[in-house]
Amino acid sequence: MRKFQSKHLIAISAISFLILLLVISGSFTKGASLSLYSILSFPTKVASVIFQTGYELLHFKSIAKENLKLKRDITALSSRAAAMDEAVAENKRLKELLSLKDRISKRAVAAKVTGRDFSNWGESIVIGKGSRNGMKTGMAVIADGVVIGKVTAVGIGSSRVSLITDPEIRVSVVSQRGRAGGLMYGIAHGRCIIKFIARDADIKTGDTVVTSGLSDVYPSGFLVGKVIDVKMELNGMYRFAVIEPAFNAMAVEEVLAVE
Repeated sequence: MRKFQSKHLIAISAISFLILLLVISGSFTKGASLSLYSILSFPTKVASVIFQTGYELLHFKSIAKENLKLKRDITALSSRAAAMDEAVAENKRLKELLSLKDRISKRAVAAKVTGRDFSNWGESIVIGKGSRNGMKTGMAVIADGVVIGKVTAVGIGSSRVSLITDPEIRVSVVSQRGRAGGLMYGIAHGRCIIKFIARDADIKTGDTVVTSGLSDVYPSGFLVGKVIDVKMELNGMYRFAVIEPAFNAMAVEEVLAVE
């Protein structure tokens, strides 16, 4: 590329010098000089364009290499930043779990979620703590201050937690505003219902629901979810409320199992 540039630079310089020499020397008439200039100007312009193009291509290749390097550097920095953000977020969650553990007087075990199982027959997660870590069946499980289920199976190094949306799980709850209490059942697909609510009970859409503490499994006062619908039972004697849990089962990463 550099040889290409040098050759054409010499050619352009030689032609320009020749034109200048002829004009100064007066060897040609004015008309002849203009004709010669017209003849030589076109190849001169072509050579100039070729030279400029070659110069730009050379620099474009250099810029392209630099741009590629910058992109790689940005990707590496983004990866490091993402790893740091993830570490900070995990540290924050663990601190919240520890503060929650201090709030509960009962024995508690912190664990990471290692698996999830959702089907028409049950909804559960797997956590990375088992019998060797003191896990027992029947322990209530909390995440981010929200009751999410209870331990239903324990292995040596892992345990299964059935979520409150699982049809086999029952939780004694109460609405915070009107204090309407009842037993909440899981109905799968991320929903629960409170059955046998008195006709005149003060409960409506938007009410917050918490654990009542009327069972030995779940500590009282922990968030469960909110009421998204209230309807009359078919027998006309009671009402039931549809509950949306206050957690996203797919987003839970760390939990606290409480004995």
